[in-house]
Amino acid sequence: MLLQLLCLCAALVLNVANARSPRASRRSECPPFTNGTLVIESYQLYPENADFDLNDCLLYIGALYNASVVVYDPYKAETVATLEFPGITRTRPFHVGGVAWDPFTNFITILVDSAVPHETADHQISGDDYILRYDPGTQEIVWSLNITEVSQGQYGGQQDVEHDARGHVYILGSYPGTILRVEPDGSIIKPWYLPEVIDHTYNGITGFAATGEILLACDPLNNTGSGEIVKFDMTADEGTPVLVPRIPNEDIISLDAVYLPPKYGGTVLLVSEHDRGVSVLRSADGKWETAEYLGRISDYASLSEGAVNTATVEISGVIYTVDEWFTDPIVNGTSAGNRTEFPLVDITSQIEELLAATP
Repeated sequence: MLLQLLCLCAALVLNVANARSPRASRRSECPPFTNGTLVIESYQLYPENADFDLNDCLLYIGALYNASVVVYDPYKAETVATLEFPGITRTRPFHVGGVAWDPFTNFITILVDSAVPHETADHQISGDDYILRYDPGTQEIVWSLNITEVSQGQYGGQQDVEHDARGHVYILGSYPGTILRVEPDGSIIKPWYLPEVIDHTYNGITGFAATGEILLACDPLNNTGSGEIVKFDMTADEGTPVLVPRIPNEDIISLDAVYLPPKYGGTVLLVSEHDRGVSVLRSADGKWETAEYLGRISDYASLSEGAVNTATVEISGVIYTVDEWFTDPIVNGTSAGNRTEFPLVDITSQIEELLAATP
């Protein structure tokens, strides 16, 4: 297995070496971005998640079905690189779901996960999951780990990643809702939070986001009703979920990712609710002991055109939806549909209106 991962890392460097370097144009800080809604032209992109690298001012987008990562320059409206993984990209059953920029190291963390738990009714745990740490400066994998060697096929559905100031990487799995933590040097990966009962048929936490030492997560409670927001203390040796009550306690359902836009300093949480849109929660002091429910944004074009909202992302002050078309027919001989245009919808003004309505 170690040899396999080493070969993967070496081959990845070769695949991106001929692409334009993501660090070719350095900026001291990202300039304001006022382009409004973006339409990314990329055959079979089908984004599940995305994150904006505030060091290089580039957007990293996980191409779910093709199991690759598209690096996009929003200022020039062009793709500058595509990260492909030999034996994984365009290979069943692999997906790339979680993609996140680490503000403490400037590395990009990438989750390669098996599609099987997401595509079977009882969330069967099958196939290997990997976590990769990519350095845009050297265009090399810093380290990579096989998550399945820890989970032992008991739990899975890896979907999201986060980071803390001490260099740890946190990995979220949805079935039944687990969090693993990786040591800063990539030497050890171990469970940090496991539910009391390990039942992979249960649909647990689906997304999380970090602010300071707080890790916020959304839990759909097995889709039995309105979901919950919980928080964890990232300084603890083991994770313990603490409920964050909502005021008022409006329903949040069909949950996916949650996101803390940098522009609000950890006080605003965006909750993706698939076909319902994006719910906006606020903690005025950023401690998240309670959460104000401000409203839901659901009146934008992609939802009415059959997409579902899987995530949100901020590009230098502008907040976008990341929407997915899960029902597109698969092109024969490939792993994705034939869509070529993928809009990122600007919802900044709608968020601001909700914030202003409840000062």
